[in-house]
Amino acid sequence: MVKYVLLALYVIFIVYVGIKSKSSAVESSEGFLLGGRSIGPILTSFSFAATYVSGVCIVNAGKFGWNYGIGALYNAWGNVLLGIILTWFLLGSRSRSMSEKLDVQTLPDFLRARFNTDYFKIAGGLIIFIFLVPYTASVFTCLSYLFESVFHIPYTTSFIAMALLAIFYLTIGGYRAAASIDVIQGAIMLIGGIVIVYFTLSAPEVGGLANGIARLKDVVSTTTSGEPITGAELTSWNLGGNFALLGGFIPMLLLTSLAPNGLPQLVQKFFAIENAKLVRIGGVVCTILGLIILTSVHIPGFFAHLFYDTLPLDSVTGNPNIDLLAPQILEKILPEFFLAVVLLLVLSASMSTLAGLVLVSSSAVGLDLIKGYLKKDMDERKVTHLLKALSALFILAALAIALIRPAAIIALMGLSWGAVSGFFMSAYIYGILSKKTTTAGAIAGSICGFALAVGLPLFKITDTVSACMYACLVPLAITPIISFFTEKMDPGFIEFAYSEDMSVVGYDHKNNRGMIDTGEAM
Repeated sequence: MVKYVLLALYVIFIVYVGIKSKSSAVESSEGFLLGGRSIGPILTSFSFAATYVSGVCIVNAGKFGWNYGIGALYNAWGNVLLGIILTWFLLGSRSRSMSEKLDVQTLPDFLRARFNTDYFKIAGGLIIFIFLVPYTASVFTCLSYLFESVFHIPYTTSFIAMALLAIFYLTIGGYRAAASIDVIQGAIMLIGGIVIVYFTLSAPEVGGLANGIARLKDVVSTTTSGEPITGAELTSWNLGGNFALLGGFIPMLLLTSLAPNGLPQLVQKFFAIENAKLVRIGGVVCTILGLIILTSVHIPGFFAHLFYDTLPLDSVTGNPNIDLLAPQILEKILPEFFLAVVLLLVLSASMSTLAGLVLVSSSAVGLDLIKGYLKKDMDERKVTHLLKALSALFILAALAIALIRPAAIIALMGLSWGAVSGFFMSAYIYGILSKKTTTAGAIAGSICGFALAVGLPLFKITDTVSACMYACLVPLAITPIISFFTEKMDPGFIEFAYSEDMSVVGYDHKNNRGMIDTGEAM
């Protein structure tokens, strides 16, 4: 019963925070999407960490450990370095200040204002609409595996219940409710991570860190692709010099750690933080959270071969299913109470990721497309109601997609991640860091990234993981090269965008001037 009691308390808490967060601040688009730009650095760091470490990440940790052994820890630490430290300390402060200077609330609109082209707002909004809904469905799917395994709640029942819960607290409290819930979720994830490490190392199959590594050295097995792998490779920091393993590991590492720098659900959290000067405080907290949580959830995967000789079988299809590995290991090693705590860890991570995805998707359609082009005269209250309705609609759409067999959804997940990140990442990074980046360079990078992420798997040139790697790296080279040879942007605008003077917000490109009155039409 303890599992169900803890789950019930968690649901009650979410409902309570959702109701408490309902206020007049949520009756504006900025209040609904960004919490009125008044979210503190600690709250933002917990929200970022909770969204970053999704249920997908936890399920994939089993795959990393099975295929790469100790390389799973590289993935954890690579995510901390490239996905958290790089983002917070290199991009975070300027993202906050520039988003307010340009008077924008979403990543597509940020790039529209930064590069003075509607291309990013229209194309970016459509890409988010098309690709983030399947990704949202994958979050439901991965979490439903755990519900089915631990609570023995049918797959369909579990994700319908999660969808209704998410609809309630997001439409009532918006981003502020999601961020407030993330504080408790982050605390649960910290406790759950420590619990996972303790019981993994204490399990009879492992018998402590040193003994577990010694046992792992004697393993002879195969990867998910059927390639042979030895214990010496699984326990070696250079994967035993096996360049084939290293070659397969690098794309996965970049997919999970570098690609998030182009994901709107993470980038837009910086737009909501209270003050750009406080970003470094949040960065320190988020780094510590990420290091502990990400390392912890990868430990069971590292020792996966000690628990299973072959991959577990899907109860429906009867085929080996790598996504069941982490959930079944956790069910095997954890006592009931701690299993409930860890399930709340996964539930917390997934609900936070879900909230970020839904808010981004609704803003892309409601604010960037409908308000931006179709109904420009829509007042703030109507925009906010539209965003709430779209949030519910996107959750229901993801729910419908999740009724497809899980394998189909998980295949879409990698494609969605690569398509969105490939489109946004180079334009966002260079738009923040470089005054010399031109509109043509940013557009070229986005087209290149999107084409590689979608085109390479579509024409069966490579898999979605490798395609995502190319979609991240190639635009980082293309954007500055094209920028070098193309027309530079207005120097007055560039100085305005990068200026620390926050008294002037918004820029009139026709008259080459900043606007103190934020209500003045641009």
